[in-house]
Amino acid sequence: MIKKTLIASIFASSVLASAANAGEVAEFCTAVIDEMGLEDPDGGCACFEDYLSDEDQALYLSLESEDDWDARASDDMKNAMAACFPAP
Repeated sequence: MIKKTLIASIFASSVLASAANAGEVAEFCTAVIDEMGLEDPDGGCACFEDYLSDEDQALYLSLESEDDWDARASDDMKNAMAACFPAP
């Protein structure tokens, strides 16, 4: 019984943590876009967040520079960026 309660508690905590992080990727993306002097009128940052797994969201939030992106971004992150911010 205690083991089931512990597992349920850990699962609930991870679900709540994921819910608490909702929007953080889009906010971080928007800040990066703003810093670059660009705009996001089509909601590319929200698209990007929706496209990423929880693991890739955590990875994205840990990036500190463009060089960091080049070295550490997963293929899924790069595919999401291309899909959500198509070249004009």
